[in-house]
Amino acid sequence: MQKDTNNNIDTILNSTIEGILLIKKGFIVNANDALVQILEYNSKDELIGNLATGVLIPSTTQKFLEFNKHLFQEVTLVSNSGDLIPAIIKISDIELSKKSYKIVSIIDLREIKQNENLLFRQSKLASLGEMISMIAHQWRQPLNSVASIMAKLKFKSKKNNAIKSEDLANEIKSIQNYLKYMSKTIDDFANFFKDDKQKEYIDIVKTTQSAKKLIEPSLKAANIQINIHEIQIQKIYTYKNEYIQILLNLLNNSIDAIIEKNIKNGKIDINFIKSENYLRIKISDNAGGIPKDIINRVFEPYFSTKHDKNGTGLGLYMCKVILEKHFNGTIDVKQIKNGVCFSMDIKI
Repeated sequence: MQKDTNNNIDTILNSTIEGILLIKKGFIVNANDALVQILEYNSKDELIGNLATGVLIPSTTQKFLEFNKHLFQEVTLVSNSGDLIPAIIKISDIELSKKSYKIVSIIDLREIKQNENLLFRQSKLASLGEMISMIAHQWRQPLNSVASIMAKLKFKSKKNNAIKSEDLANEIKSIQNYLKYMSKTIDDFANFFKDDKQKEYIDIVKTTQSAKKLIEPSLKAANIQINIHEIQIQKIYTYKNEYIQILLNLLNNSIDAIIEKNIKNGKIDINFIKSENYLRIKISDNAGGIPKDIINRVFEPYFSTKHDKNGTGLGLYMCKVILEKHFNGTIDVKQIKNGVCFSMDIKI
């Protein structure tokens, strides 16, 4: 009878595609074939009798991951060869033959993590392209000014055969100022886009204003006004560069939509709403909105409304991933009068 019961349990455990551990008082009493394969053992007999913590290493602080709209705890598995495997688990209590056990369902995240890293790299390249475009905007006017000064000096030199030292000094000073501005632009972008992943205390309103300065040439060229509605709020301990990356992505989307729809007086409003545990940042525009049939898909990877303009479809997806992973936050979008409003919540 006991043998039949064990056979039935094995059949049930092996009917799932995820790895399964059966644990009693911290020790492994059974495992399915899927887990044996994940951990690279020859048979489950090599696992049975060992402490579960020998193959399951919980993180130092409990971390949870959303997968198929359910929350699971993140852990690390240790394979037979000593390799570390990212995974998520769900633990439940179960009673078999009047005995209490813990049953642990395990999903191997290696393939998912590899795909996620690929998306991050692709998003990084897309961000680099946007950064180069913004630097080009910032540099165009000073380069034109320098070219104009050089042409003027050349003309004066040919006409008078001599240039007054005072005029030359003034023109050189102007060129130096333009070069300093261009150099500062490079420093600003280098600071904002470097991948340092360091948390720091930031003034969220001032950081938002700094991000706005990076895209001012694009705003002026398209006659778009950004209104930042300031509030008094304590500094937040978070990732400054990643916040700016998210913000620039949302702002550039609104700018593109305003330009594409030929809105004469484009407007983007940024509002801050503070609650006890979260700061909500609302970014709304008057670009006409997103069609109802696709608005719920804008956070999907590779989904883009800008294919004609080389949209990658990764920008909003990466905003969502970064907010969830590094800010314990969320992002959503809804239609408003004459446009859309993106709301992101950051835990404080």
